[in-house]
Amino acid sequence: MGTGRGRRVDGLKMRLIIAAVLALVAFGSYFFNTSTNPYTGQAQRTAGITLQQEIAMGLQAAPQMAQQFGGRSSNTQGQRLLETIGAKLVAAIPAVYDDHIDHAHEIPHKFSFTLLDDDQTVNAFALPGGPTFITDALFDRLTEGQIAGVMGHEIVHVIQSHGLQRMAKDQLFQGLAGAATTAAGDLSAGQISQMLTNFLGMKYGRDQELQCDEQGVLLMVAAGYDPRSMIEVMKVLAEASGGSGGPEWASTHPDPGNRQEQLARQIDSLFPNGVPDGLIP
Repeated sequence: MGTGRGRRVDGLKMRLIIAAVLALVAFGSYFFNTSTNPYTGQAQRTAGITLQQEIAMGLQAAPQMAQQFGGRSSNTQGQRLLETIGAKLVAAIPAVYDDHIDHAHEIPHKFSFTLLDDDQTVNAFALPGGPTFITDALFDRLTEGQIAGVMGHEIVHVIQSHGLQRMAKDQLFQGLAGAATTAAGDLSAGQISQMLTNFLGMKYGRDQELQCDEQGVLLMVAAGYDPRSMIEVMKVLAEASGGSGGPEWASTHPDPGNRQEQLARQIDSLFPNGVPDGLIP
């Protein structure tokens, strides 16, 4: 009996040691793999991926991602408008991030803008490195200013390397979940740990979305678009979801209604005397 119990205790100690090592490796990989954001000058955790690798990843994934939404749209006029809007927004980047980028320097990422041949899925997204997309289903619902709001939001995802930051955090979560599984010696315990860490990751995603709303407004104003158009985008998204998006706390995207309120407060702060005339709605 004593010998068997001793083996069980020794086995538990060994699992705990291995789990501690795995956790330390996960934390070390997350906290020490940092880079400097070329737009903001701030340190960010990007899973050890360089800017050149980030751009290459986005370019490689772009054709496959586009194909999942029907490929490039046949709406050539819409594609030209999208490219024009995108060019204005990219040209406005130095005005928003002028502490680290000026008009004499090349924008670090390789932005492109593609209208996708999907009239059912209301969506827009950006890949690491700069490829940015919007579906016909969303594009056709929006004015020029509203399209600029959506594209500005997606550009900020690229500028802030949100995709890579999420990859880095997911790697941390996976490492911690593996450590928990090892310590418990029970797969179900590891599965529970993974569920908890995934839930924590949702909050991180919502923070990213709100950051893109805020900086996207600055970008669209600098490009000559009316920031109130972004509030209208939130109304379109709310209508498109049909109220089936689920509660805000369980989603990686904040509730459109709450985003409307935050955007309105930001616009009032930027323009206490009212939004100036002449901006494109």
